[in-house]
Amino acid sequence: MNNFIRISVLLTVFTTLSYIVDAQALEIQVFDKQTGEPVSFAHVCFESIDKKKTIHKVTDNNGNVFLETDKNMQITISALGYITLIDTLAADTKTRLFLQPTLFEMDEVVVTAQYSPRRVDQSIYKIDVIGTRKIVEKGATNLTELLSNELNVRISNDAVLGSSMSIQGLSGEHVKILIDGIPVIGRMNGNIDLSQLNMYNVDHIELVEGPMSVIYGSNALAGAVNIITRENSRSRYSAWQNSYLESVGVYNFDLGTSARHNKHNFSVSGSRNFFSGYSEYDTLRAKQWKPKLQYNFDTYYTLENEKFRLKLDTRFFDETIQNKGPLLPPYWEKAFDTYFYTRRWTQKALLHYNLPEKRNLDVITSYSTYLRKKNTWLKDLTTLEEILVPNSSDHDTTIFNAVLLRGTYTRELPDIRLSFQAGVDINLENGKGKRIQDKEQSIGDYAGFFSLNYQPVQQLDLQPGIRMSYNTKYRSPVVPSLNIKWNPSSKILIRASYARGFRAPSLKELYLYFVDINHNIRGNPNLRAEFSHNINLSSEVYSGHNINQYSIRAGFFYNSIYNRITLAVDSANLYSYVNIDRFKSIGGQLSFRYKLHPRLLFEIGLYEVGRKSSLVSESGVRQSFRFSTDGISNATFKFLRRNMTLAIYYKYTGRLPQFYTDELGNITNRYIESYHSVNISVNKSFWNDLIILSIGGKNLFDNKNIEVSAIKNGADSSSAVTYPVGWGRTLFLSLNIHLNKF
Repeated sequence: MNNFIRISVLLTVFTTLSYIVDAQALEIQVFDKQTGEPVSFAHVCFESIDKKKTIHKVTDNNGNVFLETDKNMQITISALGYITLIDTLAADTKTRLFLQPTLFEMDEVVVTAQYSPRRVDQSIYKIDVIGTRKIVEKGATNLTELLSNELNVRISNDAVLGSSMSIQGLSGEHVKILIDGIPVIGRMNGNIDLSQLNMYNVDHIELVEGPMSVIYGSNALAGAVNIITRENSRSRYSAWQNSYLESVGVYNFDLGTSARHNKHNFSVSGSRNFFSGYSEYDTLRAKQWKPKLQYNFDTYYTLENEKFRLKLDTRFFDETIQNKGPLLPPYWEKAFDTYFYTRRWTQKALLHYNLPEKRNLDVITSYSTYLRKKNTWLKDLTTLEEILVPNSSDHDTTIFNAVLLRGTYTRELPDIRLSFQAGVDINLENGKGKRIQDKEQSIGDYAGFFSLNYQPVQQLDLQPGIRMSYNTKYRSPVVPSLNIKWNPSSKILIRASYARGFRAPSLKELYLYFVDINHNIRGNPNLRAEFSHNINLSSEVYSGHNINQYSIRAGFFYNSIYNRITLAVDSANLYSYVNIDRFKSIGGQLSFRYKLHPRLLFEIGLYEVGRKSSLVSESGVRQSFRFSTDGISNATFKFLRRNMTLAIYYKYTGRLPQFYTDELGNITNRYIESYHSVNISVNKSFWNDLIILSIGGKNLFDNKNIEVSAIKNGADSSSAVTYPVGWGRTLFLSLNIHLNKF
């Protein structure tokens, strides 16, 4: 028996030693190519040569990753701020690999208006990318807060209707807002309320300056903002929960989960956002900034293999704004309360198919519904009874439905450095409401577009394009464009473009019928589409040595818009939309960025915009460009050993010229005075970014209402009018928890 035990032990030891000797493994240590420091928490994807086995791992604090395998593997290593490395290693390899840092995150992949996803520096368009890290550092909960500190964007606020934006001096109705390539519907006074676009499930933002009408049609005269939502592409299971508190009375909460299994990917997420309202002075009930409650629900499913990818998703948004009125005399126990309800629901299907010989087919279709409802109640505060006000003008319900069908065919001919893309774009919109002529109207736009990308030499890209369309309500212009990208060296990038843009008249501008004791506004079904000529020129110069990296960016733009749609007085106080205005804007920007890799990022920039309107000239006011200047200075400090980041965002918002119509119908000059704003935040991550804690302050200069000055007899004079820009200085606290299983 003892001999049997001895033999068994020897056999076990021999077998174990044999396994250890025969076992093969991949041992990799990942380093920063410039600093020589280990790259922690880099994502490493191991894939067998036959593509049948895929394993995901993350490097440890020393940049090490280990995989037991007896097969050769293709590895892909990616990390934020580094160029992705792809290599093939034998099973028994033990090696060091070095990642090349990028110049200011130039490895960001963009999809807006591209033939195929590509790095931002390879795009023929000038695209600014705002990534997840910056969203977290800013503590931004919606698109308004995210863009408010950006150099090339100007935010306008309305305490009831929300916020809007302008690019290159052109306001919100000239900016296309998209979510994953689908236009956002539901414009109020021509603008999309940016505060309704939440950041809780956003991966990054792609902002394109200049007309994108060839690709996206109407409302893209100034540019496009494409919100790219988060999609799980790595982990088998993922779950997250975010909480956000702000001292003014903001309480946000969201959560979600996703799962991947073989070819399938599924996700569901939702959020609840609450704002209690704010007034600079105590008004008991009535607030300048109205209380609001928002709900979001999002879900998607994807099915993909080597040849095709199918994605189905649904987005739902619900908002309630409370406009509580002041107490009414003589007993001060009753008040009129108005509630605004907004619901937006979008369903989308996307198909990407890889055809032989570098050909791709993309089809995207969506159905969107937008509802805006207003109800007014008389509330008795002694009994809490609410009675619906019988006056019909105090109530309104408007519904818009939109259908999109878009298909593109892309072909690459690498032998002659030629690619082209052809597509069709069908947009159908229907509007219902008592303020729309005949209670219901519809409009259809059927377009085809074509663009060609040619590289006569490796450093030069030429991309002409054209869009032709037929519209059921107005005559659509032909829209051509020409984009040029030139890389005279690896450190210099020059882009130039000419484009003709257009903006279609909306259903409201065509068919609005709003007549009551205070209003007499009627649409004009004979409106023509606006069209514009636009010139853009930009250059970027990169330089660097070891851990020091520099970048200088300069840009120039010119816009000339014809047939601008304006609300004007016809007769007897009858207001109607007409094509009488011509508008021009001119300007440019200059910015400098310095990166001490990987600890410091500093940026400073100026943005100058001049505006001129022929309508103002015709009124007797001297016609000339009126300029405004914006400036930024941002800094981000990273404390690597403590996994902490300190971010400081400063913006100077310059004096903005405005034109107002007085009681006699005369156009006068006014200016929204300049102001300064600063946001500061500290972010601390724990356990490989499992938890991210953020704390900071917003609007530290306590801006609330900015004075509007008027010009009389050639001199400035004070005005009782003010312009709301914020609800003062606030503190915020954010907690993000993200769990992954690879």
